[in-house]
Amino acid sequence: MERLIGRYGKFGAAKTFIIFAGIHGNEKAGIKALEELFADFTKNQIAFDGTIIGIAGNLKALEQNARFIHKDLNRQWYLSKIRKLGALPYGMLNTQEDIEQKEILDLILEIVHDKGKKLMLIDLHTTSAKGGCFTITNTLERSSELALQIPVPVINGMTNKIGGTTLEYFDQLGLPAIAFEAGQHEELEAVNRIKAALVSIFKHTACLEKELVKEYESSFLKMQEDFAHLPRKVNVLYRHPVEEEDAFVMEEGFGNFHRIQKGDLLARDKHGPIYSHLDGLILMPLYQKKGNDGFFIVEEEKIGYEF
Repeated sequence: MERLIGRYGKFGAAKTFIIFAGIHGNEKAGIKALEELFADFTKNQIAFDGTIIGIAGNLKALEQNARFIHKDLNRQWYLSKIRKLGALPYGMLNTQEDIEQKEILDLILEIVHDKGKKLMLIDLHTTSAKGGCFTITNTLERSSELALQIPVPVINGMTNKIGGTTLEYFDQLGLPAIAFEAGQHEELEAVNRIKAALVSIFKHTACLEKELVKEYESSFLKMQEDFAHLPRKVNVLYRHPVEEEDAFVMEEGFGNFHRIQKGDLLARDKHGPIYSHLDGLILMPLYQKKGNDGFFIVEEEKIGYEF
């Protein structure tokens, strides 16, 4: 697999989308969706007023269908870490993920620091639990605007609970970024959701004429229908961190946005049972071996309307 999945659009265009896929190696829907989208746009010579750059994340982990090899590639996007990687030769890097990150940075740093660009990051993911279709924003208002173009819940406040994500990195640069969780890892519909979501954002940013991409409309409408019962916006209240030695095991039966109450048994680890200390909705319960986030608890954001 090549690092650069594809590039499409006008050379040197101000509006530029950097799209990551496969930052976690067991999340391949984004890779497939981008490959198909680039092929479709190229075949039909779709006019695009901007530039799309598709980048594959953890190549070695993708080969092994593993979340990561040595450490989570989506937990090390600190500015201090990035400066250190820039100063070190490849021969002095200690982990596979350091090599992967340095290769990605070599590809994007010049673009990221180009003041003439209107940059947007979209990071494509899937989840281990059912019902995992939502977007996550960084703190920039523009991020929420982009996220709302996808008809699934918008998760606010996640970057305050998880450090070192790609969203936080773009936040520190003052650039909008969203993550799109398109469904369960093996869910076939996840690929169609990603393509429909990207096309929706491209249309909103006036990069793409609506008439040129009508074939994606049915997937968009299906996504809208499938997730209409979920809250439009939620805020993160709590993250349960886990380490490998904790022997963390999630209780069966929890899906994303499953309503929970204070006192509900959620999981167990070497210290014993883990009960919820809050009322709310559960998000991203961990049903895979690797990962440092056991689960999140979120609450629905009340949206006020004026007449």
